[in-house]
Amino acid sequence: MSKTGEAAVREDVQALLDGFIARGIVGASLAVTGASEAPMLLVAGLADRAARVPLTPDRLFKIGSCTKTFVAAALMSVVREYGVALTAPVVPWFPELPFAERMRVRQLVAHSAGLPEFEFVMPMEPGRIWTPKEIVALAYTAGPPGEPDAACAYNNTGYVLAGLLIERLTGSSLAAEIRRRVLAPLGLGDSFSAAGEVFPAERLVRGYYHRPAPPPGLEGRPVAEGGEMWRTGGTLTYSDDLQDASSVFPMTGAYAAGDMIGTSADLARFLGALVTGKLLPPDITADMVENRRPGTMATPGTRLRESGAGIWLMRYAGHDVFGHQGSMPGYVTVMVHHRPSAITLALTTNTGSGNRLSFYASGLHGLVDTILGRVLGWMG
Repeated sequence: MSKTGEAAVREDVQALLDGFIARGIVGASLAVTGASEAPMLLVAGLADRAARVPLTPDRLFKIGSCTKTFVAAALMSVVREYGVALTAPVVPWFPELPFAERMRVRQLVAHSAGLPEFEFVMPMEPGRIWTPKEIVALAYTAGPPGEPDAACAYNNTGYVLAGLLIERLTGSSLAAEIRRRVLAPLGLGDSFSAAGEVFPAERLVRGYYHRPAPPPGLEGRPVAEGGEMWRTGGTLTYSDDLQDASSVFPMTGAYAAGDMIGTSADLARFLGALVTGKLLPPDITADMVENRRPGTMATPGTRLRESGAGIWLMRYAGHDVFGHQGSMPGYVTVMVHHRPSAITLALTTNTGSGNRLSFYASGLHGLVDTILGRVLGWMG
């Protein structure tokens, strides 16, 4: 990209971010790597609406399920070091689980272990400190497990078990292993496992949540029909106004399924390095990216099509890309890598909704479409 072209695309993309904020999003941070020598780092909006604090590129966001890609990478590194096959049954570490003798290590991070889902039944108790065992126990109150490998259905519980497996194999904390195996080798100093290590809380942006009242007679709808994704009723009222949800979901309740925070710049650097084989050996990278199966999505408003191990095949701007997306109450994130161009894009926002059909939950997908298309167009 020429300097003139780069300046023009930066101006165009900044205008797109500003337009996104004008539609009601509080703040958005974008990182694009691979288009030029230096990453494109652009922001718009506010880090703190009440205090009118402008957003800056160094501010941290809750990245939700984008955590899963970090955890899957750490798990791949751990099992290689400790000589555990990805096809090994999990029964030595989780003998109490139904079907443990048929549930495989890789299935925990490939959404194919048949595990029940805890996220939709988790109570929003801001001050509670959850243990991973408590989260797993909660999942089994949500419904019976299914047969391992029968389907690929998005699942958070498998990642909680993956985090526990990492800890049981290494004798160290999940946070420490992610830092040692992923963050430190890539020089990612602005990413943290919030449930397991100290982080600069003053840099974390406030998160804002849209919880409109459901139409009369349509209370309790399933998520796929526009119902609420999280049980926020005990902490947030119905309102057409955005509410501060920064502390609604305790990070210990997310653990390995979504407890990480970071900058868009770190997300882009991480995903680009992972998909291009700069973090893990080629065979492990290929297993994470190329060994995929179609996912059955019970949640609307996603672009997740085929699941690898911690990496999804998605489609943006008419192109196949690899990456992940994530949400927490008040935060939504997308990170994607376009292999033919080596472009990696990460967009983080501090506005969300439990209604997955809402613009506040899913509107950033259209923005990613437009930005990625604009960058690829300038690259020719």
